[in-house]
Amino acid sequence: MTSMNRTVALLLAASLLSGCAMSSGLSAPASEPPAQWLNQQRASQAMVHHPRWWTQFGSAELDRLVRRALEANTDLQAATARIEQADAQLTQAGASLFPTLGLSTGASRSGTIGAGGTTEGYSANLNASYELDLWGALRNNRDAAKASLLASRFARDTVQLTVLASVVNTYLQVRYLQDSLILTEDNLRLAERLLEQVRAKVENGAVSPQDLAQQRTVVANARAQLPDLRQQLRQSRYALAVLVGETPQGFTVDGGELESLTLPDIQAGLPDQVLAQRPDIAQAQASLMAADRQVAIARADYWPSITLTGSGGYSSSDLSSLLSGDALYNLALSLPQTLFDGGARSARVDQATAAWEEQRAGYVGTLLTALQEVEQSLGSVQALAAQQQYRDEAYQQAQEAYRIARVRYREGATELTDVLNAQSSFNSARQNRLDLAYSQYQSRVTLYRVLGEGGEARADEVLAPNA
Repeated sequence: MTSMNRTVALLLAASLLSGCAMSSGLSAPASEPPAQWLNQQRASQAMVHHPRWWTQFGSAELDRLVRRALEANTDLQAATARIEQADAQLTQAGASLFPTLGLSTGASRSGTIGAGGTTEGYSANLNASYELDLWGALRNNRDAAKASLLASRFARDTVQLTVLASVVNTYLQVRYLQDSLILTEDNLRLAERLLEQVRAKVENGAVSPQDLAQQRTVVANARAQLPDLRQQLRQSRYALAVLVGETPQGFTVDGGELESLTLPDIQAGLPDQVLAQRPDIAQAQASLMAADRQVAIARADYWPSITLTGSGGYSSSDLSSLLSGDALYNLALSLPQTLFDGGARSARVDQATAAWEEQRAGYVGTLLTALQEVEQSLGSVQALAAQQQYRDEAYQQAQEAYRIARVRYREGATELTDVLNAQSSFNSARQNRLDLAYSQYQSRVTLYRVLGEGGEARADEVLAPNA
């Protein structure tokens, strides 16, 4: 068999053997949803698939803010750039499966100084090098890069989920603080009205000046709440501006009454595909896949790597006759094998395996966290709904008690202390009612976030009409 035939045979054998790539042999944990959710009552179509869930709140301003966030949020832009980096790394890893080609040209002149005569030489060579992927190290490296790319894409979806929830929650907070400010200003007006009534009674000698001091304290405390609420409202607007990629200075929100928004009607059911919808679970799974490939790559170091190199070209003493000069070729095979490395390869395998165990634990932890978050969110939706009728009743009763107390105090049938207690109960009932409404809106946002809804939506989908 000639040397050329041997080379061809070796290439054919290498092609067949390269299909037997090494794998890590490690077992990934299975992921299955629970057979029964503790807070599940019945299925709800509103929870099955709604990637544009924020539109259910019925606010055109909120829809506009979400659109701006998807287009200009800096965290999303950074996550998108990380995807592009991972895509470039995948291209680099895949390139190692192909041979590398190079072209080299040269010219030389030689002679003796002071003596006549020179010798000229010209050459042109095409070089090729190819590493045979006998043990799958190169393909595993490519597959690891592919899994890392998937992890980057799912990480971006996770960032998007967080951004969406943050935009909606911050917008709700702005409207909640606006209502709280209005409520506090209204409480102040009621307290000032009662203060005038107490002052008139003191001037007429009907009550003690102590009543006047007590009511002045109530008024002062109400006024003291306003600066802090206004500052909280400004801070929420600043935070919302940053989320949508705008400068806080000059950023405004129209807002409006919180309870004018639509509260999405969500029953306490749950789709079975919840674990498949969450991008953080998919990200953890992709990272586990990448770690698995790294173990296989480390194990491949125990086997020799085979590299084929070849070159062919022309050499001539005359540039004009280069291509008709002497034809040269060179074929070589390199098969390096490490015999002793002081345990370095074993340590690399141990390190890769430990990294896989870390990713495995993170994957299981992500699964458990997802189940916990969904269960808690379902329970929160139910608990808040159960409070609604009691908060409404408390508000109505407190309002009536405060009205009666003011009338009786004006008629001199009761003490100021009774009025102040009734006023405090009424103010608390109003605030509790507002707090409950705010919590119910937030519980919807949390539920959609933990269900993984909206992570796959893009700005162009947001611009599309509702399905």
